[in-house]
Amino acid sequence: MSNKILYFPYINVPDTAWFSRMLLYWDEVGAIIPYDFIDNPEKLNCHTRSLVTEELIQQIIPSQYLWKIPNFRNAFTHYLTQFDASILDKRRSAFIDQRMFKIHIEKMEGIESDLVDLKLAKRIDYAWYYVEKDTAIEFMSYLAATLGKISELDFAPTTDDISYLNKFLSSSGSVIATERILEKLRLEVLSDILPAPTRRLSAFEIKNFKDSHHNDLKSFRNNVERELITIADINDPELKKRRIELFKEESADQIELIIDAMKKSGFGNIGLSKVGAIVSAVPGVSSLVGLANAVLDAFRKEDISRINPNFLYAAFAQKELLVKS
Repeated sequence: MSNKILYFPYINVPDTAWFSRMLLYWDEVGAIIPYDFIDNPEKLNCHTRSLVTEELIQQIIPSQYLWKIPNFRNAFTHYLTQFDASILDKRRSAFIDQRMFKIHIEKMEGIESDLVDLKLAKRIDYAWYYVEKDTAIEFMSYLAATLGKISELDFAPTTDDISYLNKFLSSSGSVIATERILEKLRLEVLSDILPAPTRRLSAFEIKNFKDSHHNDLKSFRNNVERELITIADINDPELKKRRIELFKEESADQIELIIDAMKKSGFGNIGLSKVGAIVSAVPGVSSLVGLANAVLDAFRKEDISRINPNFLYAAFAQKELLVKS
């Protein structure tokens, strides 16, 4: 499992309790930031800039890596062109109705031209394109997953919006219901297990605490993740429930130590939150559908056998679970 996560879909990261938790518990947190923002850091918001200054965020510059993905452009364009014509027509209508997102040209490596040809995008200026909303969601999910799979980066994609993660598991053209696939792929989520402040933290607070308690945080998160994977293989609901209860009991002392350290650091109220949903190629599911296939296709010119099938590992929080402040 990766100890590095790559936030998407936005350039500026969330100023929330959820993102503070990600920064505390993971070794490295990346954000996809075009070179234009590296040269002009004032374009980043104050929160993101402060995290960069404290070296809590690694800036992943897409132009430095996308050329290393052998089939990056063609795989995504092929994914779109496999849709039924009615789906593409619906998206074009949505685009006309202004349902769109802005995407920086440096993230697209030529895909912007294909989207314009498909009437799903239009240029705003030298650096930005408007892209139809569903297509933009799919593209940003695809971008994070493919960048994360480059060996020198090795980041797992993470987001606070479940709609982006869902795109990995199904597509508008799939005959398999999204929820059915999610049910097969979603590992059990341990609730009330991960100690974290209920408020957002400043970059200075995160840096100081992480410097002092990094090993404890990492050890506990790794224990939780290992347990989640073990639980995923248990089919009996009652046995699964009992395994979760036992793990919580066994983790109580470690949880109390982390809570005590956070209180002494002046973090205020400490809550026990979900670690997030961890999605991977669970045994019994032969392959992933939808956008996940496009991610694999992006690397087809390389030795596909070296790509870990668990590339979809993602730590994310559903919106209803977030504590935003």
